[in-house]
Amino acid sequence: MASSLLNLENYSIPLEEINLATDNFNPQRCIGGGGFGYVYRGQLSKHWQNRIVAIKRLAKDGYQGEREFRNEVEKISGFHHENIISFVGYCDEENEMIIVCEYATNGSLDHHLKDQNKMCCLTWIQRLKISLEAASGLNYLHAGRGEHKSVIHRDIKSANILLDDNMVAKICDFGLSKSGPKSQTITHIYTKVAGTQYYIDPTYIESRILRKESDIYSLGVVLFEMLTGMLVYRPRRIGEDKTDSLIKLVRKYYPKELDKLIDPDINDQISSRSFDTFKKIAWQCISYDFKKRPALDMVMKKIQEALDIQLQENVSAFFESIEKDSGFNHGKPVPAFTIYKLLLHRNYIEAEKTMVLERLFQIFVSENKYQKSNPRMAYWLSCAYNLLFLIQKSLKLDGASSVQEPPPSTFLLREMITADDEILHQIELRVLLASAIQEPRMFQEPTSSKRSFHEDYRFSDWHGILDRLNTFLSTMKKNYVAPIVVQRILAQVFSYINVQLFNSLLWRWEYCSFRNGEFVKVGLAELELWCSQSQGKYAGLAWDELKHIRQAVEFLVKHNKHLLTYDEITNLCPILSIPQLHRICTIYRDLTHSRGLFFLSFEHVTSRRLWMRENSSFIYSYRLNDSPFYVVKYFFKILFYLILYTIFKNFLEDSHHVSSDVIIMMKIWMKEHSNINYRLNDSSRQAFSVDDLYTSLQVDDFANINPTL
Repeated sequence: MASSLLNLENYSIPLEEINLATDNFNPQRCIGGGGFGYVYRGQLSKHWQNRIVAIKRLAKDGYQGEREFRNEVEKISGFHHENIISFVGYCDEENEMIIVCEYATNGSLDHHLKDQNKMCCLTWIQRLKISLEAASGLNYLHAGRGEHKSVIHRDIKSANILLDDNMVAKICDFGLSKSGPKSQTITHIYTKVAGTQYYIDPTYIESRILRKESDIYSLGVVLFEMLTGMLVYRPRRIGEDKTDSLIKLVRKYYPKELDKLIDPDINDQISSRSFDTFKKIAWQCISYDFKKRPALDMVMKKIQEALDIQLQENVSAFFESIEKDSGFNHGKPVPAFTIYKLLLHRNYIEAEKTMVLERLFQIFVSENKYQKSNPRMAYWLSCAYNLLFLIQKSLKLDGASSVQEPPPSTFLLREMITADDEILHQIELRVLLASAIQEPRMFQEPTSSKRSFHEDYRFSDWHGILDRLNTFLSTMKKNYVAPIVVQRILAQVFSYINVQLFNSLLWRWEYCSFRNGEFVKVGLAELELWCSQSQGKYAGLAWDELKHIRQAVEFLVKHNKHLLTYDEITNLCPILSIPQLHRICTIYRDLTHSRGLFFLSFEHVTSRRLWMRENSSFIYSYRLNDSPFYVVKYFFKILFYLILYTIFKNFLEDSHHVSSDVIIMMKIWMKEHSNINYRLNDSSRQAFSVDDLYTSLQVDDFANINPTL
């Protein structure tokens, strides 16, 4: 072989390796052929990373001889671009002329246009992307950078545009290409005409002058092939007109009637603005006057513009359909499945950062931001979690599970679901909870009255809470929200209840009494019954979220509290912190059951006071923190404690049932802790786990659902 290949020795592949990869050029391994020779699919050995490759074996008597072989190897070995086929190696042993390149899984573009039995038709979006990528690869060849000379391909055609497993376009076959000097950009070359009939620039045929514009003409032919679904060399008849070749038909129907040539498979996908932009730039490419043909930068700009227009209009039509409440099918929300099918069909799941997904999440958020109706929000919540499951499952099935970080879409959907939860989990409970913490003062009958809970008007606020819960659960069921999602929301609902009731209990000393404890205990018992009636399918472990208020109430209704030791109290209320127990112990009072004010023993209070002194670095937080739902300004805290201190001071000094030690201790405590914040951190806002969905959903669940588009 000529000395020009000596610097490519590292790319030399032994003929023995080639024979093993192709099973001695077994015809069954052949994936293409022509006047140049044949192309085989093969797998190299471990030494070559077991790569699956395309092996092009040039025929010794073909139109591509040794010079063309040398030319192609020299050129392709220097190309490094995502839209140029990657060079693997070559073989010139025993007078063979073999070029080995990466294998393009989806074959050549022409097969997708001429094969009527292909698995799926290229969408208009895909065609625009392929066109853009082909133009980008050609622009790279023409530009020439570094050691890479400026190259005119001379045989641009759909058969020389390969598609990898992601449908990314790769220009191949450089046997006929021409290079200019390294020191200057090539403008034109005098040479004999070469290329493929129908794709060759007419001005090149007439003048025998090869220019970059000749490649642009060939690219324009490919663009019209993409638009029409017609291969340029296959005649076609339109209506009553005579049969003719593609470019002749284009010149006949352009501009006003060109829509007659649009591929019927994509006719309903193309917007008029995208079509107009694309046809104009394609038309300029095939101009008879090479000076009027656009530069590749302009070609890329206009194709990108056509793509952007189409994406925008697709999104608008897409969401017009989605925004319609298309209901449920086989227990699954139709919009979620419609969105998924369209994203999958148009290859957007892999392109997570496109405007499509961004707009998708915007509409979800806006729907829930302005919808105050729980049923409407539940409907979109159902759509969101189903879509999240489908997208995540698709990514896992496609092998994306190895990626450590989930794609942006899952983060956005999780945030959207979490935002929904924060709105839904309040379900108008705030006002009811503010009243449910205290028995109405106008009613004096004992809590243990024979009147049933549902008949007892003292518990009207608790009745309201249960009504809200029943309505909420019914709404979730009607909208087929998965039990695992409902469990999560209800856990937050009950955490919110826990926050509000416990905060109120510690905040107001009049709530901290034996009688009031009995009142709240009855209400909590009804909540426990409600959870058990949900059979765990929907309520889950929601009841466990009420630990703070439950233990505080158990302490309030405990008889003979003054006899309890420090350890007995902490064992009775293990979830409560020392500061919280101290607060309850010091504000507990009851006139009915203790014949006057009753406080815990001085020993208990002192032990807690000593503990807090020893832990002076401890940031006291007695109350559950339900921020942003409950905020008390520092000024009002101080004002409240001053008022409370005055009340206690006058009230305690007039009482004959409280020892002076307790009065003194209370005064000291009030002075030392007048600025305490009684909050306890609220953990109700939890990150949404996608893995939870896999326990309740399967891909087969969507088998019988028909999308709306």
